[in-house]
Amino acid sequence: MFNVNKIKALIELLDDEDEIVWKSSLEELHKIDATQLEQLNNLLNDIQFTDIQYVRVLSASKKIKFDSISNQLVDWKHNHTDNLVKALAIICNIKYDDITENSINLELEKLRLDAWLEFHYDLTAFEKVKIINYILFQLHGFKGDEINFLHPDNSFINKVIENKKGNPISLSIIYLLVAQRLKLPIFGVNLPNHFILTYLDLPEDENFVNYSFNEKELTENDTIKEPLFYINAFNGGGVFGKEQLEIIIKQMQLPNNEKHKYACSNLDIIIRVLKNIYNSYLQFQPTDAEYIKTLIDKITQD
Repeated sequence: MFNVNKIKALIELLDDEDEIVWKSSLEELHKIDATQLEQLNNLLNDIQFTDIQYVRVLSASKKIKFDSISNQLVDWKHNHTDNLVKALAIICNIKYDDITENSINLELEKLRLDAWLEFHYDLTAFEKVKIINYILFQLHGFKGDEINFLHPDNSFINKVIENKKGNPISLSIIYLLVAQRLKLPIFGVNLPNHFILTYLDLPEDENFVNYSFNEKELTENDTIKEPLFYINAFNGGGVFGKEQLEIIIKQMQLPNNEKHKYACSNLDIIIRVLKNIYNSYLQFQPTDAEYIKTLIDKITQD
């Protein structure tokens, strides 16, 4: 139960001269349930703060929010890695509280339907990719944001769908989620500095959509590993082969690591998204960057 009088009393103590007192009050505020954050934020609009009270109550509100997001991401890691959209929606709530898994799926379904209307399933893999490229990059106008590359909104999938621009991994995520809804075996490749996609050479009856693409599956299931070709979503869906990727890897002076050539897990994708957001926040919202770093540490270690 949200006790308004108790919360007000705790806030009053946040600028107490006694460190033990204000820290104890802050710890009590941290115990507020995340579901009550909206009530807390509404209450804050009706209170006159000292500067110290404002800073400390704001930090408490952020801690409650990020602790909740952290717990949700850890739960996703252990129980829902087959559902990439679920994790993306949780990440969107870092900045956009109203975004849900369903709201993202509705937008992806619109893109899928536009592509499906152009599809004939006797098409070659390359022809199917050309259709998706046309739908995403010409009809809907998605493109790489080369001007404000590091802007945080380029990493939140709801804003990428809305603004029609993003960074390599966000555009790749939209691409692969649309493709998988069309039953195309397209997945992410965690290439450093430039995330790309791979079209896997799978049997037509392979039920790849049910793969969670966790580390065990990627290691033990050879049928889901071999790339047919690669796709660069950041430059409009350019297609290239393994030989060209080898050249790129050499030019980037990367070690000859299979992880740079083969499909990565959904967990890899989510960690990469969070790292992009962290780097963005260092430039645009440095006071919140540490919260993002905490999320990364939690999901990688827990």
